[in-house]
Amino acid sequence: MMDIARITAGQMYRYYLRQVVVGDGRRPPRTPLKKAQEEAGVPAGRWMGRGLVVLGLVAGEEVTEQQLRNLFGEGGRHPHADRIEADRLAAGDSPAAAWRAGALGRRVKVTGVDFVFRPQPTIYLLWALGDDGTRRAIEAAHERAIELVLEWIEDQVAVVRFGSGGIHRVRPPGGLVAARFRHYEARSGMPLLMGLLENPHRCSLSSLACALNEWAAKLDRQPGLEARSGP
Repeated sequence: MMDIARITAGQMYRYYLRQVVVGDGRRPPRTPLKKAQEEAGVPAGRWMGRGLVVLGLVAGEEVTEQQLRNLFGEGGRHPHADRIEADRLAAGDSPAAAWRAGALGRRVKVTGVDFVFRPQPTIYLLWALGDDGTRRAIEAAHERAIELVLEWIEDQVAVVRFGSGGIHRVRPPGGLVAARFRHYEARSGMPLLMGLLENPHRCSLSSLACALNEWAAKLDRQPGLEARSGP
Protein backbone atom coordinates (compact mmCIF):
# COMPACT_ATOMS: atom_id res chain seq x y z
CA MET A 1 0.00 0.00 0.00
CA MET A 2 1.22 3.51 -0.76
CA ASP A 3 0.08 7.02 0.16
CA ILE A 4 1.13 10.00 -1.96
CA ALA A 5 1.27 13.72 -1.18
CA ARG A 6 3.04 16.77 -2.56
CA ILE A 7 5.76 18.62 -0.68
CA THR A 8 5.76 22.39 -1.06
CA ALA A 9 8.26 24.93 0.16
CA GLY A 10 7.08 26.82 3.22
CA GLN A 11 4.54 25.52 5.71
CA MET A 12 4.32 21.97 4.28
CA TYR A 13 8.10 21.59 4.30
CA ARG A 14 8.29 22.87 7.89
CA TYR A 15 5.75 20.24 8.92
CA TYR A 16 7.96 17.53 7.40
CA LEU A 17 11.01 18.88 9.18
CA ARG A 18 9.22 19.13 12.54
CA GLN A 19 7.44 15.76 12.49
CA VAL A 20 7.91 13.42 9.53
CA VAL A 21 11.70 13.14 9.69
CA VAL A 22 11.51 12.20 13.39
CA GLY A 23 9.06 9.33 12.93
CA ASP A 24 5.88 11.45 12.97
CA GLY A 25 6.64 12.52 16.52
CA ARG A 26 6.85 16.15 17.56
CA ARG A 27 10.33 17.55 17.33
CA PRO A 28 11.23 19.80 20.29
CA PRO A 29 11.98 23.40 19.27
CA ARG A 30 15.63 24.23 18.58
CA THR A 31 16.63 20.55 18.79
CA PRO A 32 19.13 19.48 16.09
CA LEU A 33 17.73 16.89 13.70
CA LYS A 34 20.25 14.19 14.61
CA LYS A 35 19.54 14.55 18.33
CA ALA A 36 15.77 14.61 17.76
CA GLN A 37 15.95 11.38 15.75
CA GLU A 38 18.02 9.70 18.46
CA GLU A 39 15.56 10.79 21.15
CA ALA A 40 12.63 9.54 19.03
CA GLY A 41 14.37 6.20 18.46
CA VAL A 42 14.29 6.41 14.67
CA PRO A 43 17.25 6.13 12.30
CA ALA A 44 18.53 8.99 10.19
CA GLY A 45 17.21 9.38 6.68
CA ARG A 46 19.20 7.98 3.77
CA TRP A 47 19.64 9.13 0.19
CA MET A 48 18.64 6.97 -2.77
CA GLY A 49 17.86 7.39 -6.49
CA ARG A 50 19.75 7.64 -9.77
CA GLY A 51 19.99 11.41 -9.56
CA LEU A 52 22.39 11.27 -6.63
CA VAL A 53 25.43 11.00 -8.87
CA VAL A 54 24.44 14.22 -10.66
CA LEU A 55 24.39 16.06 -7.35
CA GLY A 56 27.56 14.49 -6.00
CA LEU A 57 25.69 12.45 -3.37
CA VAL A 58 26.09 8.75 -2.59
CA ALA A 59 23.31 6.22 -2.06
CA GLY A 60 22.96 5.34 1.62
CA GLU A 61 24.52 8.55 2.91
CA GLU A 62 22.80 10.20 5.85
CA VAL A 63 20.35 12.99 5.04
CA THR A 64 21.24 16.15 6.99
CA GLU A 65 18.94 18.95 8.05
CA GLN A 66 20.76 21.49 5.91
CA GLN A 67 20.44 19.28 2.83
CA LEU A 68 16.69 18.90 3.41
CA ARG A 69 16.31 22.64 3.85
CA ASN A 70 18.20 23.41 0.66
CA LEU A 71 16.49 20.85 -1.55
CA PHE A 72 12.92 20.80 -0.25
CA GLY A 73 12.55 23.99 1.75
CA GLU A 74 14.13 26.71 -0.37
CA GLY A 75 12.36 26.16 -3.67
CA GLY A 76 14.83 23.61 -4.97
CA ARG A 77 18.50 24.30 -4.30
CA HIS A 78 21.45 21.92 -4.42
CA PRO A 79 21.71 19.87 -1.19
CA HIS A 80 25.18 21.38 -0.73
CA ALA A 81 24.12 24.86 -1.84
CA ASP A 82 25.58 26.45 1.29
CA ARG A 83 29.02 24.99 0.53
CA ILE A 84 28.80 25.94 -3.14
CA GLU A 85 27.83 29.50 -2.24
CA ALA A 86 30.67 29.80 0.29
CA ASP A 87 33.21 28.52 -2.25
CA ARG A 88 32.02 30.96 -4.91
CA LEU A 89 32.14 33.87 -2.49
CA ALA A 90 35.69 32.88 -1.51
CA ALA A 91 36.57 32.83 -5.20
CA GLY A 92 35.40 36.43 -5.57
CA ASP A 93 31.91 36.00 -7.00
CA SER A 94 29.22 38.48 -6.06
CA PRO A 95 26.60 37.34 -3.51
CA ALA A 96 23.99 37.15 -6.28
CA ALA A 97 26.22 35.03 -8.51
CA ALA A 98 27.15 32.76 -5.60
CA TRP A 99 23.47 32.27 -4.78
CA ARG A 100 22.66 31.37 -8.38
CA ALA A 101 25.49 28.81 -8.40
CA GLY A 102 23.69 26.81 -5.72
CA ALA A 103 20.37 26.77 -7.55
CA LEU A 104 19.07 23.80 -9.56
CA GLY A 105 16.80 25.98 -11.66
CA ARG A 106 14.08 28.53 -11.15
CA ARG A 107 12.46 28.50 -7.73
CA VAL A 108 9.48 26.15 -7.66
CA LYS A 109 6.63 25.78 -5.19
CA VAL A 110 6.29 22.00 -5.41
CA THR A 111 9.71 20.73 -4.41
CA GLY A 112 8.97 17.03 -4.08
CA VAL A 113 6.48 14.22 -3.63
CA ASP A 114 6.03 12.19 -0.44
CA PHE A 115 5.43 8.43 -0.74
CA VAL A 116 4.51 6.32 2.28
CA PHE A 117 5.03 2.57 1.79
CA ARG A 118 2.96 0.33 4.08
CA PRO A 119 2.64 -3.46 3.88
CA GLN A 120 -0.80 -5.01 4.07
CA PRO A 121 -1.93 -5.81 7.65
CA THR A 122 -1.73 -9.53 6.89
CA ILE A 123 1.97 -9.09 6.07
CA TYR A 124 2.54 -7.61 9.51
CA LEU A 125 0.91 -10.65 11.08
CA LEU A 126 2.88 -13.05 8.93
CA TRP A 127 6.08 -11.31 9.98
CA ALA A 128 5.10 -11.39 13.67
CA LEU A 129 4.14 -15.07 13.67
CA GLY A 130 6.74 -16.38 11.23
CA ASP A 131 10.17 -17.80 11.87
CA ASP A 132 13.42 -15.92 11.32
CA GLY A 133 13.64 -16.96 7.68
CA THR A 134 10.11 -15.72 6.99
CA ARG A 135 10.83 -12.40 8.64
CA ARG A 136 14.03 -11.86 6.69
CA ALA A 137 12.22 -12.67 3.44
CA ILE A 138 9.43 -10.19 4.20
CA GLU A 139 11.88 -7.45 5.14
CA ALA A 140 13.93 -8.01 1.98
CA ALA A 141 10.78 -7.99 -0.17
CA HIS A 142 9.63 -4.72 1.38
CA GLU A 143 13.01 -3.08 0.80
CA ARG A 144 13.09 -4.29 -2.79
CA ALA A 145 9.53 -3.07 -3.41
CA ILE A 146 10.55 0.46 -2.47
CA GLU A 147 13.51 0.32 -4.85
CA LEU A 148 11.35 -1.00 -7.69
CA VAL A 149 8.73 1.69 -7.22
CA LEU A 150 11.39 4.39 -7.39
CA GLU A 151 12.84 2.84 -10.55
CA TRP A 152 9.35 2.68 -12.10
CA ILE A 153 8.73 6.35 -11.31
CA GLU A 154 12.06 7.32 -12.85
CA ASP A 155 11.47 5.24 -16.00
CA GLN A 156 7.73 5.59 -16.60
CA VAL A 157 6.16 8.42 -14.60
CA ALA A 158 8.38 11.42 -13.87
CA VAL A 159 8.71 14.09 -16.52
CA VAL A 160 10.37 17.49 -16.70
CA ARG A 161 8.22 20.21 -18.24
CA PHE A 162 9.80 23.27 -19.85
CA GLY A 163 9.01 25.93 -22.36
CA SER A 164 5.98 28.22 -22.49
CA GLY A 165 3.22 26.64 -20.44
CA GLY A 166 5.31 23.49 -19.98
CA ILE A 167 4.62 22.43 -23.56
CA HIS A 168 7.77 20.27 -23.80
CA ARG A 169 8.18 17.14 -21.66
CA VAL A 170 11.16 14.83 -21.22
CA ARG A 171 12.18 12.17 -18.74
CA PRO A 172 14.62 13.49 -16.12
CA PRO A 173 17.94 12.53 -17.76
CA GLY A 174 19.76 12.39 -14.43
CA GLY A 175 17.06 10.48 -12.59
CA LEU A 176 15.48 11.44 -9.28
CA VAL A 177 16.77 12.05 -5.77
CA ALA A 178 14.95 10.53 -2.80
CA ALA A 179 15.32 11.08 0.94
CA ARG A 180 14.14 7.95 2.71
CA PHE A 181 12.93 7.80 6.33
CA ARG A 182 11.83 4.85 8.46
CA HIS A 183 8.97 4.98 10.96
CA TYR A 184 8.17 2.57 13.80
CA GLU A 185 4.79 3.96 14.84
CA ALA A 186 1.60 5.07 13.16
CA ARG A 187 0.78 8.77 13.37
CA SER A 188 -1.75 7.94 16.09
CA GLY A 189 1.11 6.64 18.24
CA MET A 190 0.09 3.01 17.87
CA PRO A 191 3.18 0.76 17.69
CA LEU A 192 3.69 -1.13 14.44
CA LEU A 193 4.25 -4.59 15.91
CA MET A 194 6.11 -3.02 18.84
CA GLY A 195 8.42 -1.34 16.37
CA LEU A 196 10.02 -4.63 15.40
CA LEU A 197 9.08 -4.54 11.76
CA GLU A 198 10.83 -1.53 10.32
CA ASN A 199 7.84 -0.07 8.51
CA PRO A 200 6.39 2.00 7.08
CA HIS A 201 8.90 3.90 4.97
CA ARG A 202 8.50 7.46 3.77
CA CYS A 203 10.31 8.26 0.57
CA SER A 204 10.39 11.94 -0.39
CA LEU A 205 11.35 12.46 -4.01
CA SER A 206 12.93 15.61 -5.32
CA SER A 207 12.09 16.22 -8.96
CA LEU A 208 14.98 18.61 -9.53
CA ALA A 209 17.99 17.57 -11.57
CA CYS A 210 21.23 19.54 -11.65
CA ALA A 211 21.65 18.83 -15.36
CA LEU A 212 18.40 20.75 -16.02
CA ASN A 213 19.38 23.94 -14.28
CA GLU A 214 17.75 26.17 -16.89
CA TRP A 215 14.32 24.61 -16.55
CA ALA A 216 11.75 24.48 -13.78
CA ALA A 217 11.72 20.74 -13.20
CA LYS A 218 8.78 19.08 -11.51
CA LEU A 219 6.94 15.80 -11.26
CA ASP A 220 3.99 16.01 -13.59
CA ARG A 221 0.59 14.65 -12.54
CA GLN A 222 0.83 11.52 -14.61
CA PRO A 223 -1.88 8.83 -14.51
CA GLY A 224 -1.12 6.62 -11.53
CA LEU A 225 0.62 9.37 -9.56
CA GLU A 226 -2.39 11.29 -8.28
CA ALA A 227 -2.38 12.01 -4.56
CA ARG A 228 -4.33 9.18 -3.00
CA SER A 229 -4.25 6.48 -0.37
CA GLY A 230 -4.54 2.73 -0.67
CA PRO A 231 -3.06 -0.07 -2.77
